[in-house]
Amino acid sequence: MKLSPRQKRVINTLSNHPIMRESLDAIAGCSNGPELVAGLRRKGLSIPCERVERYDKDGNACYPGLYSFTQEDKQIVRDWMTWG
Repeated sequence: MKLSPRQKRVINTLSNHPIMRESLDAIAGCSNGPELVAGLRRKGLSIPCERVERYDKDGNACYPGLYSFTQEDKQIVRDWMTWG
């Protein structure tokens, strides 16, 4: 599977733990993390996004996304690394 360096960084992180939306851009080295995730989804990964309650600087509730791998995603990635 042909993966960009950004995709590889995100895959390596998601293989170990979930990533908050705010951290995704920094880990990937891009400014549009959701599009990067969409590209990985087009390659066959699920990468669910759970909305988690957080509070902004003004104390207001907000619901940013927490990306994670399913067990199936982890297996797909292992297969890619074996074949790639």
